[in-house]
Amino acid sequence: MAPKFTYLGMGAMGRAMSKNLVEKGNLDKPVTFWNRTHKAASEWAAIVGPGANAVEDLLDAVKDADIIWSCLATQDAVLSCFDRILGINIRGKFFVESSTVTSEASNRLAERVREAGAEFISMPVFGEPTIAMAGKLVTVPAGPKESVTKILPYLEGVVARGVVNLSEQQVGTASHLKLIGNVMILMMIEAVAETHVLAEKTGLMNEVMHDAINTLWPGAASVYSRQMLSGQYYVENPMVPIDMAVKVSSHVLNLAEAHGAELPAYKAVRRQIEAVKNHCGSKGDLLGVYGAGRLQSGLPYEKEKVLKEDGTRMN
Repeated sequence: MAPKFTYLGMGAMGRAMSKNLVEKGNLDKPVTFWNRTHKAASEWAAIVGPGANAVEDLLDAVKDADIIWSCLATQDAVLSCFDRILGINIRGKFFVESSTVTSEASNRLAERVREAGAEFISMPVFGEPTIAMAGKLVTVPAGPKESVTKILPYLEGVVARGVVNLSEQQVGTASHLKLIGNVMILMMIEAVAETHVLAEKTGLMNEVMHDAINTLWPGAASVYSRQMLSGQYYVENPMVPIDMAVKVSSHVLNLAEAHGAELPAYKAVRRQIEAVKNHCGSKGDLLGVYGAGRLQSGLPYEKEKVLKEDGTRMN
């Protein structure tokens, strides 16, 4: 018999992972969705269909579940939710935490959950929302092997294309890896953005540059290029809210400073993130570093769309 799942957090990543869990997880009971704004959970459950339902109260969502999988927007949101959850009997339950938090926060949370008689693993993921929707994330589960083994059937072929298995390592190891991996992700996004700005300023069609990126560096770089040229960085609902990017990059820089590591290129990206925040406020998207670079080079923030969302040319 398959376990009963609850999924906490209906942001872009949570919606994608929860949908794939319902559709590909081979479950025999509906997955319960919860979000701090109940409307987001109920509307998504209606879209996903009969394999999902939504509840308004966090504790109701937890009480009826065997496995509680969470992906929340900020570390503060994670800690706030678990403060409430730890006020009830959770003995025998299994918590899978996929939010981006510090390793110290993960380790402390794991200790509190285990003291309450439940299992806990940290499992951050690599990939942005469209990759998540396609079920092509890379997951990084860390914690006791027995616990990690329980979630493996719901990873590859369901929400993920691959697993970096950190069984028997402290849960904070996965969070540590995720934060350091963020260095490469942000610098890749900035590299693609600067490439397109330079191409446009020197008279090379961005569509041609995208074709080259797609051929030479298929995968994440190609995805970021497509999203920039299809205008997804200035849509109403950001895929990676700029406030989240500010907080995560702050965690990375604090980690580096605490250990005497200099990250000059990453600090330059952080300045671009701040430029997006200054230009767009909280409505900004991380990919808006492309728009910030355009402004700094005498171009409008919003690039006229030259690609459709599927990557094909507009004309």
